[in-house]
Amino acid sequence: MTDVAVYEERIRQLVADIFIRSIRLNDEGLMNDVVIVNEELVFRFPKDEYAAKHLSDEINLLRLLQPHLTLQIPAPLYETRNILAYRLIPGETLRRDLLRRLGEDDQQAVANQLAQFLKELHGVETTGREIAQADALMKYEGWVNVYQRIREKVYPLLLAHLRDWATEHFETHLGDKRNFEYELKVVDTDLPPYHIMFDRERKRINGIIDFGCAGLGDPAIDFGVIIYNYGESFLKRFYDVYPEAEQYLPRARFYAGAHELRWLLTGVERNQPWWFAVHVGSAKDMN
Repeated sequence: MTDVAVYEERIRQLVADIFIRSIRLNDEGLMNDVVIVNEELVFRFPKDEYAAKHLSDEINLLRLLQPHLTLQIPAPLYETRNILAYRLIPGETLRRDLLRRLGEDDQQAVANQLAQFLKELHGVETTGREIAQADALMKYEGWVNVYQRIREKVYPLLLAHLRDWATEHFETHLGDKRNFEYELKVVDTDLPPYHIMFDRERKRINGIIDFGCAGLGDPAIDFGVIIYNYGESFLKRFYDVYPEAEQYLPRARFYAGAHELRWLLTGVERNQPWWFAVHVGSAKDMN
């Protein structure tokens, strides 16, 4: 039995009266296999126990976030411990080159949408609520450990000038423990172009998908992801809607610079070279 057939059987067990006209599998996710039914419903299946735990946390967080966000996000429709289903949010990946081809007004409008999304997300009240820590949340000791592993396992792959840059990048940040003092907010941490569903005809974002890494963390991480994928010049467009974003810039720049080295480290440690190419084509411009 093929993977698609296995998943179809599980879907029919969950939704007995479902009529399936079309079904397709996307198994490229890091933690979940995704099955699209009738181009209308998304079914996500965790790949292991670790992913299943995250799926449970994600469902709880999605229910918490629904009333607070203007942009559409997945709304759990069917769920078990090992399945999450929601209505498809249509759109295509918001590639940087696609964004840059938009007119000035449309680029600003898209920036405003993302700024409003992050402002609303970071502003969600967390007092008295059980919210898991975000995957990317890492205190000082964690970053020291990552840096040591990067020096051991990634540095041998880098040219001398890149090793010099990485050393300065990490040691400057790690040298001041105040960089790790911040108020925890609800953060996404994983907002690459392929999680931003863009409507090319309307030239606007339809919604944001995949909150599997979201939770409590440092808001600067989200701005670091924006810088890494779209550039600091694009992040500056956020300030009209979310002026407080500017105060996060120093930490956001660190996260943006460390992002690619962490991907490289993961590829080396897992012996999976495809991690090296996960974010080819990203912006990486910082002022």
